[in-house]
Amino acid sequence: MTLFEKHIDTIEVAVKTAYWIYFVAGFVLFLAGHVTILMAIVIGIIWLSRVALYEIRRTRARWDRESADESELRREQRREHRERELRLQIRRLQQPDR
Repeated sequence: MTLFEKHIDTIEVAVKTAYWIYFVAGFVLFLAGHVTILMAIVIGIIWLSRVALYEIRRTRARWDRESADESELRREQRREHRERELRLQIRRLQQPDR
């Protein structure tokens, strides 16, 4: 598990906070007419925040898929185990008493 995956919740909160702070700051700069290098930096940070949020969504979707696959595998293994146990019980019942 990577550092990103270990701290995904904290990173998500920080990125969302940064996104909204810089979005508001960009809006204020735009309304004030200060379209300068500072505005370019704000747009860059907003863009990087969106990329980070996209990666977080992809990681969570992958975890959900893996979890569903593991659940399906466990369900299939339990079903096979039950079938094996039932076959053993049937064999025991069909054997003549000694």
